[in-house]
Amino acid sequence: MMFLVITVLSSIVAIISCYYYWQLDYWKRRGIPGPPGTIFMGNMYELTDMGKPIALVLQEWTNIYGKVYGIQEGLRRTLVISDVEMIRELFTKKFDYFHGRKNSVITGDVENDARVSLFEAQGVRWKRLRTISSPAFSLGSLKK
Repeated sequence: MMFLVITVLSSIVAIISCYYYWQLDYWKRRGIPGPPGTIFMGNMYELTDMGKPIALVLQEWTNIYGKVYGIQEGLRRTLVISDVEMIRELFTKKFDYFHGRKNSVITGDVENDARVSLFEAQGVRWKRLRTISSPAFSLGSLKK
């Protein structure tokens, strides 16, 4: 009986470990370079290093891996793009595919809080707020 319990628990640990290792190879399987991560944390150790701001860590990785690379924040996969022309194209021509952003722990419930601003809103609400505020930032409005 004890042998069966140990075998089952070992199998579960092995399956979970394989899943996490498989998640770490996500960007590599797609041919996108990026810094290697650790099994449960991904690249969070480097990103949360108190001795170095996140912007400097990302800049170093941009110098090493190029203007487009992938990182892991735990199990969350993030594609980092530092190419201005590519960002411009994504935000203007391919806006419908790339209008979301990751949730922040600080902002709280962005879906139901009435006080959420344009900078914190997401999804349909963000698109509506952006549509309302965009005319204020057009070239004609800014020249006035």
